Amino acid sequence: YLNGSSKIEKIPEDLFKNCVNVKDFSGIFEGCEKIKEIPENLFKNNVNVTNFMHTFYGCTGLTSIPEGLFKNNVNVKEFREVFKGCTGVTSIPEGLFKNNVNVKEFHETFYGCTGLTSISEELFMNCVNVTNFKLAFYGCTGLTSIPEGLFKNNVNVIDFSGTFMRCTGLTSIPETIVEFAKKVK
Repeated sequence: YLNGSSKIEKIPEDLFKNCVNVKDFSGIFEGCEKIKEIPENLFKNNVNVTNFMHTFYGCTGLTSIPEGLFKNNVNVKEFREVFKGCTGVTSIPEGLFKNNVNVKEFHETFYGCTGLTSISEELFMNCVNVTNFKLAFYGCTGLTSIPEGLFKNNVNVIDFSGTFMRCTGLTSIPETIVEFAKKVK
């Protein structure tokens, strides 16, 4: 794994093309602060992967996330802390998790992404099996609003604690989100 490497600046698009049977990409680029972009087809052939925990954790130089990054990873169960601390990311593509229908966990996925200024209402639309959003957007101080229907299809959630804690830029929280959080507890 390349984690913590201060020298990695560019990720080759075909880096994992022969890793069809790999199931876990935990921490592979963790702490690679000089990476500025992720190739959209980086995980194209990794159809069996189930875990992306910590994959880009602490990649502070990262400025964007490609929309199709996880499109072929339909077996993923966990996106825990995948973009945690990616302070340069300003937005999340609305279709990022479109095909990840089996995901269960978004625990701390965007934790500390202080540059994040918006979230699409469609972001978790197809993630009907998710059970955990704990601290998912914790400390995203650049967020000023939360889309009304962000969690409308996430009926299986059992942990919603601290999802928007320390998001000091928020000026209001939609009533649907408040009601959703009350039901989950």
